[in-house]
Amino acid sequence: MSLKQNLQQDKNGPEYYEKSKNMRPNPLWKRISLFQYPLINLALFIFIYVFIALSAEPQQSEHVKARLISEVKSIQPGKSFCVALWLKMDKHWHTYWKNPGDSGLPTKIEWNLPDSFIPGVIQWPYPKRFEESGLVSFGYEGEAFIITQIEAPKAIKSGTNAKLSASVEWLACKESCIQGQVDLVIKIPVKNKSPKIDERWVNHFKKTRKKLPKTSSEWKIKASINKNQILIHIDPPSEFKGELKNITFFPEQGGITNYSGSQNLKRSQDGYILEVQRSKLSTRLPARLKGVLLSPEGWGNSREERALHIDVPLMNVN
Repeated sequence: MSLKQNLQQDKNGPEYYEKSKNMRPNPLWKRISLFQYPLINLALFIFIYVFIALSAEPQQSEHVKARLISEVKSIQPGKSFCVALWLKMDKHWHTYWKNPGDSGLPTKIEWNLPDSFIPGVIQWPYPKRFEESGLVSFGYEGEAFIITQIEAPKAIKSGTNAKLSASVEWLACKESCIQGQVDLVIKIPVKNKSPKIDERWVNHFKKTRKKLPKTSSEWKIKASINKNQILIHIDPPSEFKGELKNITFFPEQGGITNYSGSQNLKRSQDGYILEVQRSKLSTRLPARLKGVLLSPEGWGNSREERALHIDVPLMNVN
């Protein structure tokens, strides 16, 4: 199904508002390269910056299309449903994860919902690692599909439409970066019967849920830190007969690991230890280590479950 067909309104389903009329401008300082800017163009840059700062008009963000997507065609009072922020980027452009890494800004979603609607936590798919000029960042290339589960109140009346809106901010980068800001709106009918799934977006939700980090009680994870490294101890379940390799750790917390440093997986008596270089700039250590362990081969018998979410005490062994 084409992009254009996917975005056509279903007469019996949600109404999609692609972009806000109140788009905010993207100043030139948010559009320059993150990495280098030739001094020979400095004078021209200053001139253009002053000119645009004085005369800029609201404009649509370049290289990224943003929309809210409902998984269901209607809302049932008192039940939960899922809505996703869909960012569609131009080729080779990327946006950022909750921890952007050395550079960039995390995508932000601020929900503005009707009374008594309750949004859940944002569900982030595991990110991709980008490296440019010695800087490492974490994010999404091509598209990002970020899900939020929302609980509808029991008192909402059938036959009405629920208007959901979100203020969204992102930073899109290639060689240079452009910040986007937009207010998105979707209207979803309220019906007393069980909602039908919107078939146009089934594959997007299914594909994204496979990329959501899972928690596991079978894999025993511990973490310790010394002067130079964070050590992530991975103890497999007894039935695990495979071999872990190419494990990557994506920290949720900024400033505690060296993003461009090596990550080495070694065998231990109980299983494995992933050695992650500590940031030389880190001063205060968090009480817990939070992040995602990514295994290209999957965890255990499921090759589809590649991301494991960890939230464990961080022991200082200095």
